[in-house]
Parts: sequence; C-alpha cells; structure tokens
Amino acid sequence: MNMFVKHDTKSSPSAAAKVLEGAQQRYGFVPNLAAYLAEAPAVLSTVLSLSHEFDQTSFTAREQQIILLTASTANDCSYCKAAHSALGKMAGIERDDLDAIVNKTALPDSQLEALRRFTEQVINERGWVPETDIQSFIDAGYTRAQVFEVVLGVALKTLTNYSNHLVGAEPNEEFLAMVAG
Repeated sequence: MNMFVKHDTKSSPSAAAKVLEGAQQRYGFVPNLAAYLAEAPAVLSTVLSLSHEFDQTSFTAREQQIILLTASTANDCSYCKAAHSALGKMAGIERDDLDAIVNKTALPDSQLEALRRFTEQVINERGWVPETDIQSFIDAGYTRAQVFEVVLGVALKTLTNYSNHLVGAEPNEEFLAMVAG
C-alpha cells in the first residue's frame, strides 16, 4: 500500500489545484508524479517552475532531453526514464540513441556524447568535475554558461527522481504509448 495520495484537482490542496491544471495544459494529461507532488504545493510548483526555466536554456529540445534522461538513468528512476524517453522521442532523438542513454553507452554523435558524458560526470562527481573534463565539454562545442545549465537540469532531475523514489509513481500510459509508438 502506498502511503502517498495521487491527487487530482479536486482532492489536492487548493494551492496545488491550479498547478495541476498547468501540468494538464503542458502535457495534455496530469503526470502521475505531479499528482503525488500535489501533496506539497510548493514542491509541485517548484518542479514546474524549474522545468520551465530549464526549457529556457540555450540547449535544444533534443539536448535538454539527453540531459534529463541521462540524469534519470544515473538516478535509476524508472518513471522519469519512461517520461524522458517519450519526450526525447518527441524532440527527435532516435530510438537507438535513447537506448544508448538508458544503457549508459556512447552516443554516435560526438558532441551529444560529450553532453551525455558531462551530465553523468556532474552527477557521479557531485559537481567536482575536473577542469580538464569541463574543458573537454567546452571543446566539444558547448559554452561555460551551458556548464551551469547542465547543473540546472541535474537539479531538476534530482528533485523529481528522488521524489519518485519516495512515492513509487508508475509511468503514465500516455508516456508509455509515446515511447512504443
């Protein structure tokens, strides 16, 4: 039995109802993790706000999903791996590349591989990435600003991945259908 409640706009605290409506508008459905996070409106609002801010980074939609899927894989979050595989597919990432990220194998595109590898290093090294590896990321075509934008993506996924570990949300059927389709 799950000790957490999967809320909707009627059962959630009033401060979360509008945020759930926003999630519905963004995705076309309420992601299961958001329904659980509605228990804590400030956390739900922060997740959507961080997500919005991450959308504003200089990374392309494909690159953003590579960062988010890499972090979700590193944190072993099955819900977020399914969600970002679906969103990655929508962003134009090929199935073989999605599989490579989930299997922690190199991407064939050297620049995207540098992004995947740097994201993984930020997580594994808890930010203590050696200067030579930061330079390798920059030499692959990224910027110093993007170093921090990767950290933003990792922060977003740390919040959602760890929250999901606590509640055990199952991937939405909509996400699973996107990945399969």
